[in-house]
Amino acid sequence: MKVITSFFFLFLLTACYNEEVVSSELIIRKSTAYKHEIELPVHHEGRGNIHQLDASKYSFEDSDWLYLNKNMGKVSYKDLVLTHERNKTNYPHCQSKLRGFIRFKEDSINIRLIVPHYIDQDTIVDEWNNYKYNGNYKLKKDLESNSTRK
Repeated sequence: MKVITSFFFLFLLTACYNEEVVSSELIIRKSTAYKHEIELPVHHEGRGNIHQLDASKYSFEDSDWLYLNKNMGKVSYKDLVLTHERNKTNYPHCQSKLRGFIRFKEDSINIRLIVPHYIDQDTIVDEWNNYKYNGNYKLKKDLESNSTRK
């Protein structure tokens, strides 16, 4: 029985994985709360959930969102909002204590943000980490208004 149990746990540990891939092209559109919103579409793919002893595959789409009033030049963290939920730009939905900047170029954007990691999940910052989707992306304009999309 120990051999079977050991093999099962070894299988779960080696078979589990999670990959997140951000689209190389981000979408900028008009917003109701701010002048612009930028969607960072993310494809998630993986296998397994060790907490539920499940080794099944999964795949889904998700997005992070940037809200700002300026779409040219360098934009400081003070002038933008990062959130994991569309149109949720107020605390507690948005990323607090954000640092860094984004920089617009002709048809691209460079994201260089730093986010806190909390010791107690809420108030005490343990360390600062690079935002996991930092990078250079092409920028695609979507002329549809935010108010018409959900």
